[in-house]
Amino acid sequence: MALHRNTFGLSHAFRRVVASVRDRQNRLKVTSGKTWTAKPTVYFLTPDYQQPAGGIRVIYRHVDILNAAGINTFVLHQTQGFRCDWFLNRTPVRYVEDTCVLRGDLLIVPEVGIGAVANLCAGIRYAIFNQNSHLTWRDESRKVKDIYRRTELAGVITVSKHNMEMLRFCFPETGISRVRLSIDPKMFYNQAGFRPKRISYMPRRGGDDAAQVLAMLDARGGLDGWEVKPLHGLSHEEVAEELRHSRIFLAFTHQEGFGLPAAEAMASGCYVIGNHGFGGREFFNSSYAAGVQTGDVVGFAYALDEAIRQENAHDGWCAAKGAVASQAVLTTYSEAHEISDVVAVYTEMLQMQAAAA
Repeated sequence: MALHRNTFGLSHAFRRVVASVRDRQNRLKVTSGKTWTAKPTVYFLTPDYQQPAGGIRVIYRHVDILNAAGINTFVLHQTQGFRCDWFLNRTPVRYVEDTCVLRGDLLIVPEVGIGAVANLCAGIRYAIFNQNSHLTWRDESRKVKDIYRRTELAGVITVSKHNMEMLRFCFPETGISRVRLSIDPKMFYNQAGFRPKRISYMPRRGGDDAAQVLAMLDARGGLDGWEVKPLHGLSHEEVAEELRHSRIFLAFTHQEGFGLPAAEAMASGCYVIGNHGFGGREFFNSSYAAGVQTGDVVGFAYALDEAIRQENAHDGWCAAKGAVASQAVLTTYSEAHEISDVVAVYTEMLQMQAAAA
C-alpha cells in the first residue's frame, strides 16, 4: 500500500523525522563565534531516518569521500547512538549533544533542516546541501530568504542541473555548486545472463499511479507471462539484486532532486519507463528510456504496453536498450566524477574560511 504524501512527496514518517530535527536544533552547540577550531571539521547535520533514503546515503558517502581526502568530516545525528544501518557503512558519526561547532568548522545542513542555523552565532559558517530544490521552502518559508543570503553562508551544494536552475533563479547572488552523484558499479551493473520477464517498481513512489497503470495493463491481458515485482522493505543490496534480474523498471515520481532509483535501474541494465521528476531529465534519454509526463497514467500504460509488445516479439529488445543505458549512466555518474566534485567544493569552502581567519 502506498504511503500518504504531502504536497512535496514526503512520507509522513519522513515528516516526523524533519520535525525531530527542528525540535532538537536548539541543542546544537556552538561557541560565541570567536574561538577558532584547532582542526577544521565538516559536520553534516543529518535526519535520524532508519528507512532507505537515497539522500541520506549520499550524505554518508560524501562524509567518507572527504575523510579519504584528509578532510576531518562527520555525520551529525540528533539521537545519541543512532546510525543508519540499512546499508553497510563505517562512516564516522557524532551527535548534537556532545559536539561543539567552532569557528573555522563548517556545518552542512539539509534543505529540509535549515532552521538549525537560525540561531547560529556570527562567525560560524554553514552550507546548505540541497538535494531537492522542490523542498526548499518546506515548513521554513519565512526563514528561507534570510538563511540563503546570510554572510555566514559558505555556499549551497546541489546534485542536478534542474536543482541548479531552480536555485539560481531564486537566489542569483548566492554561490551555488553542483556535485555529480555516482552510481555504485559494484552493485548496479548490467549483469550478463538470463533475466526473467520481470517488471519492477518502488510502490512508495507514486503508488496510486502505479496501481492504475498496472491495473490497466492487467485488464487487457498485457501483463500475461510477466512477473510484476514491487521493491519494498528491501536493503540497498537486495534492491540492486532485483534490478539486475529485471527487464523493465517503472519510475513513478513527482518532483525529484535527481532520481537515483531510475538511474540505478538504468545502470543495472533495465529498460526504464516513467517520470523523470525533472531532476532526472538529464539522464532520461529517449534512445534507451521512455519518459512519461508525471500523472499521465494513460501515456504510461501505452509506453509500458509498447515495451512489452516489443520484448515479446523480439526477445532481447529490453536487454539491448538496457545495455546502452547502463554504459551511459555509469560513465556520466562515475565514482571518479563524484569524488572530484565533492573534494573540490568543500576544499574551496574551507580554504575561504582559512583565508578569513
